[in-house]
Amino acid sequence: MGNSGGGVTAAGVAFLLALVLTGWSGLFSLLTPSFLLLLVPGTDAIKHHVKAFYRLVTRFVQWMWMGNVAFLLEKLFGMQVRVYGDAATKAQEATLRSGESALWFSNHRTRIDWMLLWSVLLRTNTLDKIRIVLKAPLRKIPIFGWAMQHFIFIFLQRKWADDQVNLQKLLPFLTKNEPQTSYLIFPEGTDLSEENLEKGAAFAKKSGLEERKYSLYPRTTGWTFMFPMLREKLSAVYDVTMFYEDFAPNERPSEKALLSARMPKKIHVYIERIDIGTIDNDQVKLAAWMEARFTRKEAHLKQFYEENCKLPDGAQPMLQGDQTAAFSVLAAFWVVLISLVFQYAWAFGWFGVGLGVTVAIAYGYATAFLSGVDGYQIDNL
Repeated sequence: MGNSGGGVTAAGVAFLLALVLTGWSGLFSLLTPSFLLLLVPGTDAIKHHVKAFYRLVTRFVQWMWMGNVAFLLEKLFGMQVRVYGDAATKAQEATLRSGESALWFSNHRTRIDWMLLWSVLLRTNTLDKIRIVLKAPLRKIPIFGWAMQHFIFIFLQRKWADDQVNLQKLLPFLTKNEPQTSYLIFPEGTDLSEENLEKGAAFAKKSGLEERKYSLYPRTTGWTFMFPMLREKLSAVYDVTMFYEDFAPNERPSEKALLSARMPKKIHVYIERIDIGTIDNDQVKLAAWMEARFTRKEAHLKQFYEENCKLPDGAQPMLQGDQTAAFSVLAAFWVVLISLVFQYAWAFGWFGVGLGVTVAIAYGYATAFLSGVDGYQIDNL
């Protein structure tokens, strides 16, 4: 499975420019000022209201910015998103649309799966409440990583001793302060690159397991640790399988595909909703449960890629509503906000530029040498 190729295109440049402009505008004019209010001394009552206001702003910006990415993927790149469920999940489509608190887990074919799923999260009204488990280096990316700190995404170092300590602080904070949160994890821990497939084959051979071609054996440590801590606040677990109709055969999309506009022609997302009460809390049983789910997932993926895009038996279309209204609101909001930010920059000249540079330096310093925006919230709020 090769990575996407091709050179930079006008659509790719437009996508990147839109991401930067919307990200910086939201960070500079909304997230940063509301966060600074948290640092102002005041009574407990005032601090309570300021905290509530800040969380409201972060959820709003998260929905607007991530929704804009979904808009660009679908309208600029023409990527089609089709969502399906088994019969039981289809019967609870209204529940999915309600944005219930759930733990989502998915296969991880590409490094940008977590972004491509935002189109589905938009359709389930989960976009402003999702916390995505990601690799720690993403936290340091200018603008985007800083914004995700405000959103309190979960960044892991891939060293369990450190990650366990982090999760022991972060998860109770979220369950207390953001009880409606949903979570998105990728149990495979890495994407389906040729190198990772080779490592997976070596692991399977060493362990006496069957070699897999379309997924990797899941790493269950994080899952078995997180689920018992979260289950009281969750209504369901969503088993998500992503199937791609690639731009060219076997061309896995990557970050480069966002610039070359060689995105998948169509993504099929199959969701199975599992009621929380049907899942055991024992760690050994939880690990076995996840491994069994990925055994089924491998079979579904094999069927799709080897049998002319055949979906799992009984898959029923759902979440098919028109997104034109939501996309129109998103586009209008960002056009207005970016225009206001440019007017500010023009009016204040070099002072405005200097202030922007100062804000960027502050974020870089806080991320590199302090605990960052997310760390401050966990330690002080």
